[in-house]
Amino acid sequence: MKLITRCLITLMMGSFLWSCDSSNEAEVEENKATEEGDANTDDSSYLLKQGYWIGNLRISKTRMIPFNMEIVKDSVYFVNAEEHIGAKIVEDGAQLVIEMPIFDSEFRISKNDKGVFGFWHNYAKGPDYQIDFTARPIDKEHYDNRFSIPESNTVTNFEGNWETTFDVGSEDAYKALGLLLQVNQDVKGTFLTETGDYRFLQGNAIGDSLYLSAFDGSHAFLFAAEMDGDTMRGTFYSGNHYQNNWVAFRNDDFELRNPDSLTRLKIGEEFSFNFPGIDGKPVAYPSPKYTEEVVIIQLLGSWCPNCMDETKFLTDLHKSYKDKGLHIIGIAFENPETLEGKIERVKELANYYGAEYEFCIGGYASKKEAEEALPALSEVLSFPTTIFIDKDGQIRKIHTGFNGPGTGPYYLKFVESTNKFVQKLLSE
Repeated sequence: MKLITRCLITLMMGSFLWSCDSSNEAEVEENKATEEGDANTDDSSYLLKQGYWIGNLRISKTRMIPFNMEIVKDSVYFVNAEEHIGAKIVEDGAQLVIEMPIFDSEFRISKNDKGVFGFWHNYAKGPDYQIDFTARPIDKEHYDNRFSIPESNTVTNFEGNWETTFDVGSEDAYKALGLLLQVNQDVKGTFLTETGDYRFLQGNAIGDSLYLSAFDGSHAFLFAAEMDGDTMRGTFYSGNHYQNNWVAFRNDDFELRNPDSLTRLKIGEEFSFNFPGIDGKPVAYPSPKYTEEVVIIQLLGSWCPNCMDETKFLTDLHKSYKDKGLHIIGIAFENPETLEGKIERVKELANYYGAEYEFCIGGYASKKEAEEALPALSEVLSFPTTIFIDKDGQIRKIHTGFNGPGTGPYYLKFVESTNKFVQKLLSE
């Protein structure tokens, strides 16, 4: 087995738990364990039947995006491989409501004899964006079968590293590295691109077809493909609003371009900004308050799952080095029209992760607007984009995207190299 696969298996044995109730993830995990221990077997005590469920978002007449759910007392945990995203179930008149943490989306559902039905509303994409939703209880034995698997299923091997091209044949075509693990018919992994990754994907191999899906509160993804000789040919669906074609073939030597080489400081330009902070005070750079400090600038959006992964990482990094001279500033580009609305979204993000570094509002959630707000940068290809500045005020590195926990060894490598780089800047 390849080293990269062994590393990915090791990382994916970990658990990543999100909850709307607390910024302390360890506390949330403890709460979940307590709920599981205290849960009464009498389902009538709670709003929904306790245990394992399968949810489905219908994106067309013939396509659904399935995902796993666990109901524990009056909480629901959305499961993607080792990731658990927790939210409370509450009553609102005749309906039940599940408001997703951080992201501006919610489920509004009703009960029937099969389970629940209703809609997932993603307000970040507009007030009218919704997808039909149904969910039903399922026994634990079939819990990992997100997709309908025939009893006589034959299994094709999809494990490996895959050189992938999305939007095949178009001017917007882009490369990705598929990282897939397989045990019998169960498949987990992700696709890593130059602007981020598709986070934790989970699904099944059925005959010569592969199906992977994920739901994280912001995005609903489906990757469907068939093996054609030594090549996978598939379609990627994002919600009910977007799809494109992709092809992939195994290539252990394939690597994406260096993420530190994609965005640059324009020659002769000075990097500077002055934006409203989330505490009502302006945040400006350069400033005497950052003299002799190492500064990391994070371009982010609270609507962006990769930015959430990076915010968690930067929160831990800041706690480790803030007393040694590290300062972090998050510049957020948000969807709400008003400044107050933008600030509210960022405060929710910061509170959730317990982030103690500075945040300010750069503008609307647009890469073009980010480029206009920060004209010294050659371009902004991705949220997040991270800028590392030394004690002399010189930009030493601009990193595009973020390799999150779902990328396994790539995440571990990023964590190690970034810590070493920050330590080097602090020691200079």
